Amino acid sequence: MEPVFTLVVLIVVVVLFIWGGIVALATPTVTYRFDRRWPLASPEFEHALSSVLAAPMAAGNLISRFEDGAQFYPAMLSAIAGAQRSIALECYIFHPGRIGDAFTAALVERATAGVPIRIVLDAFGSRRLRRQYVRRLAAAGCQIAWHPRGRWRRAHRLTNSTHREILVVDGRVAFTGGAGISEWWASNYQGQPPWRDTMVRIEGPIVAAVQAVFAENWLECDGAILAGDEWFPSLGPRGTSDALVTKNSPSFDGSRALIQALVECASSEIRLTTPYFLPDPSFLSALIQRARSGVSVTILVPGRRMDHPWVRLSSRRLFRPLLDAGIRIFEYQPSMIHQKLIIVDGLWAVVGTTNLDMLSFEYLDEINIAVRDAAFAREWQTRHEADVAQSIELEPSWHRPVSEKAIAWIVWTLAGQRWALRFRRPRAFRAAVAGRVLPPPQPPG
Repeated sequence: MEPVFTLVVLIVVVVLFIWGGIVALATPTVTYRFDRRWPLASPEFEHALSSVLAAPMAAGNLISRFEDGAQFYPAMLSAIAGAQRSIALECYIFHPGRIGDAFTAALVERATAGVPIRIVLDAFGSRRLRRQYVRRLAAAGCQIAWHPRGRWRRAHRLTNSTHREILVVDGRVAFTGGAGISEWWASNYQGQPPWRDTMVRIEGPIVAAVQAVFAENWLECDGAILAGDEWFPSLGPRGTSDALVTKNSPSFDGSRALIQALVECASSEIRLTTPYFLPDPSFLSALIQRARSGVSVTILVPGRRMDHPWVRLSSRRLFRPLLDAGIRIFEYQPSMIHQKLIIVDGLWAVVGTTNLDMLSFEYLDEINIAVRDAAFAREWQTRHEADVAQSIELEPSWHRPVSEKAIAWIVWTLAGQRWALRFRRPRAFRAAVAGRVLPPPQPPG
């Protein structure tokens, strides 16, 4: 029996060692905080935010909201069809299917007409994209780069993906938000209702900041510096909204800092919608502190239709202290809600690609637009209330079943870890890691 006992002990030790390593990798290394508290409408708050994010507030923007694929896909395709000077597209998700066909056809038509097109695709999120799609785009004249750019000296960045969803047309009209290009947002895919999500259409001076975020990843993946009027034209006022664009990457947590600052300076109300709620302790502490100081806090997350059930289990581990602090938590019922939205004090609204989890905070390239406009925030708030009305609220007395607690304990370390999903990769990703990025095609004609 001694050899068997020794073997069992050895296995237990190895498992605990591996588990401890995972926990160490998953533990945040920075405790975020905002060391001053100014009113969100004050010049001091704007100055502090712009300074720390290196992102100046731009006035005179027109921000239009499009709810769900039935609205935002036609708007995006219409913008592509009208392109005359350039198209920049960055996708975490670009899948084959009816929607993928429509975007491919629209891009091919414009490329064939001579419009310069640059496309950045994430090698993991867009791994389903079939080779014929990429070849068709490249043959028409689209220049395509895969992220991450695979080089041995960049092995430490293999856990990094671009989670950004960006479309910029002629340097004048931009789209961003939570949705990629997939049937998930457009139809009853595999028996599931279309995902609930939001994209925004942006016009005005802030479009240059969105284009600059795309240009950053194009430079990283392709090496080319985007410049010229076709990419960065002169932009005048188009509306009345003040806005700034923030980004996240492994070297700069701008979106994380933005969210922390808004939460800590909130004085009346915080509304959050996120598909994946696994934030770090400093963010949870900020929410609890604000709630206990009298700020109304509402969190909307997916219900049972969530695409990653193990993430939901891990997320629900965090609910008890939030409920005890008076925070209201709702689980959306009709479909998977993939929207990333923050509304604070009826003045600021933030939409983009950042999830409230360690994956987004630590590993992924993200983009968000923060809009300071009370009328715009009220529009968002009305729609948020409609989503809440289709949700189930967790009662203050809510407790998880013992079985759920046991399962959640097992999966929580893996739920938000990028590297855990990368052991099995498609051929497209292996090619990208090996450095076989598609070369730029010759111009048409």
